[in-house]
Amino acid sequence: MTKAGGRFSPGEPEAPPLSFGDPDREAAAALEGSVVADRSGLGRIRMSGKDRQDLLHRLSTNEIKSLKPGEGALTALLTSRGRIIDLLHALAGESDLTLIASDGNAARVRSWLETYIFREEVALEDAGAGGCLGLYGAASASLLDRLARDNWSSLPVAHHRRSKLAGLEVRVAGTFPLAGLGFLLLCDPGNTSALWDALVAAGAVPAGSEALERLRIAAGVPELGKELTEDQNPWEAALDGAISLTKGCYVGQEVVARLRTYQKIQRRLGGLELEGDELPASGSSILFAGREVGKITSAARSPRGANGLALGFLQVDHAGPGEAVEVSHLSGSIPARVIDLPFRSPAGGASPFLPGRDSARG
Repeated sequence: MTKAGGRFSPGEPEAPPLSFGDPDREAAAALEGSVVADRSGLGRIRMSGKDRQDLLHRLSTNEIKSLKPGEGALTALLTSRGRIIDLLHALAGESDLTLIASDGNAARVRSWLETYIFREEVALEDAGAGGCLGLYGAASASLLDRLARDNWSSLPVAHHRRSKLAGLEVRVAGTFPLAGLGFLLLCDPGNTSALWDALVAAGAVPAGSEALERLRIAAGVPELGKELTEDQNPWEAALDGAISLTKGCYVGQEVVARLRTYQKIQRRLGGLELEGDELPASGSSILFAGREVGKITSAARSPRGANGLALGFLQVDHAGPGEAVEVSHLSGSIPARVIDLPFRSPAGGASPFLPGRDSARG
């Protein structure tokens, strides 16, 4: 069972477990092996109708029209001012698109999409929460291979395959490579416990949200409400690989194009390695020579447990790797240095935010 042995936040029994007793061990397990986590909070929206891909293509940042069944893409929804509403996995099927939204954001995404449906032949429906596990770590592909032989390590982010794992019907989708590789396993909600047990029996270590947060920050993956908000545009959030530069118009496209063409990007998401294990609060100032050059958005202990890691937005002239900075903390400061993202990828997994099929860095 996904909740057996879990430690939960008081008053939130339906939330994913914080840990299964030892978040240090859980995070470290992903570096050499694999971990399984409850991702039931990720909402799913089903788009059907003949105009489904054309509509999402015109509303979001990435190339969608050319996707074939089994393919997919990360794509961002933006406001008219080019600010981030959400970053979606868009999975193309034979007769539909499945959109995977950030935790707790599916209703807002669906409502936003519905405002742009006029004469298009498109229907949106809630595809349900639950029935979603995350499998992450350097050995996650080999674990899947033991349950259903295939070349799982070659599955790109947002591409997907239907398979039988331990006799259960599962759609396996590539996702953010935490500790090198990542997969979302979508199944009937009634099969979630059986799938969880099969993955644990095959060697996956159960991991709670505290360990996932460490892995997320170490991989440089932005999260809604922290690095992805309506205060940021997609260039600032390093969503380069979710932006097509050749597809033409979409909501917010003029702002996105102008920022790149005229080199107006003033800050950029970066990683910080902190000296020691003290962790700054979100919103803490990043300082260079006593002057504020950025803000912290997330911080956690390293999966190795030796020091703290953080994500934050830095002025572009201070976002280069090796830059020595300080982070304000309580009555003092924490020495830190800027580090390339992702911090660690032991399996050689590429970041999903590298340039996409038809884009290039500015």
